[in-house]
Amino acid sequence: MTGTILDYLIEYGDVPFSEMRFTEVDAAILCKFSYFNFEKFVPDLDSDMPSVSLRNIMLMENAEELLEKGKYRSVSKQMVELMLKGRRFQGLRIACFTKCTDRESQTQFAAVTFFTGPRRMYVVFRGTDSSLIGLKEDFNLLYTDHAKCHDYAVNYLMTVSKKFPHKMYVGGHSKGGHLAVYASMNMPPEIQNRIHRIYSCDGLGLRPGLMQDGKFKAIENKLYKLIPQSSLIGMMLEDDGHYEVVRSSGLSLIQHNIYTWQVDGRRFIREKKLGNNAIFVEHTFNGWVESQDDENRKKFIDGIYSIIDACSAEKLSDLMKDGGKKFNIIVNEIKDLDEESREQLRSVFKAFTVVARFYLKTDVGGNIKKTIKRGAGRVRLPMEKLNQK
Repeated sequence: MTGTILDYLIEYGDVPFSEMRFTEVDAAILCKFSYFNFEKFVPDLDSDMPSVSLRNIMLMENAEELLEKGKYRSVSKQMVELMLKGRRFQGLRIACFTKCTDRESQTQFAAVTFFTGPRRMYVVFRGTDSSLIGLKEDFNLLYTDHAKCHDYAVNYLMTVSKKFPHKMYVGGHSKGGHLAVYASMNMPPEIQNRIHRIYSCDGLGLRPGLMQDGKFKAIENKLYKLIPQSSLIGMMLEDDGHYEVVRSSGLSLIQHNIYTWQVDGRRFIREKKLGNNAIFVEHTFNGWVESQDDENRKKFIDGIYSIIDACSAEKLSDLMKDGGKKFNIIVNEIKDLDEESREQLRSVFKAFTVVARFYLKTDVGGNIKKTIKRGAGRVRLPMEKLNQK
């Protein structure tokens, strides 16, 4: 059987976990499920109420509100229907949902815990939502080893692990994968010993300082990072080969969506290497990051965000409303910047362009010579190239 996570649910949805172990596809399905709207249905982290079953949620009068909004709503409905149809997820119980969006600290965080058996649980951190705050938080992680979302993640995992002394899986998609790794590596040994595996589904990487920390070494062998061929998010700050490439039916950034990942039997179909576009983008983006110090990264990211923030937009989609008027606001904001700020933006864009041109020279006939294989390092940009421009 080959297909998507929906096909997996059709094929194996009636096989209980007692007969077939928790798989990487199960992990990805529940990562996707973590984006659903649990607020009205699931006890929060501080609640003394017991977990609630998926079946009972879907029997509620307002059950439709659980589903994802937007263009994937019909697909998410189909996924839930398939989960309820078979014995594998019929008994799934859900607890400890928490969500926080704080504009002041530029934090967007959510997490939920799933129980797949009597003494097994899967702690899932949600990735970035459609808010501009969530996007800004992602880019903040490029210049700091510690952000507010890290505190939330560590506190959440510590709390649920003490509340339920079960064997654990930990995971997440996109930023959620990053938080799953960060929280797990910052647990005490007695909790780490209960973590069986950590799943990062196209998750943002860790900064070099964190990778070299002994805390990461403690959980390194438990990490399963999966990225699609055209990964962008999953290759940000990725420099150690701790990933496997999976096949996706989507194009470009659409591959970030788990619904497009291709399944063969009980696992995702593997590719031997990343696609050329992903290699180029990864080289260029991470090369640019390496060419800037933390202060310059922060100034640039804060500057861009302040310009967009002037539009009073809450979501990325808001920038497209009103016939592009908000983009005109952005243009005017850039024009009104003082000379020092404009020069800062120009210098960063120039650095990014230099990095891009350098890697374009490695591309002959559409095939980048320097390809990334698992365990191989990235091509290093000679820093003197920047000084020549």
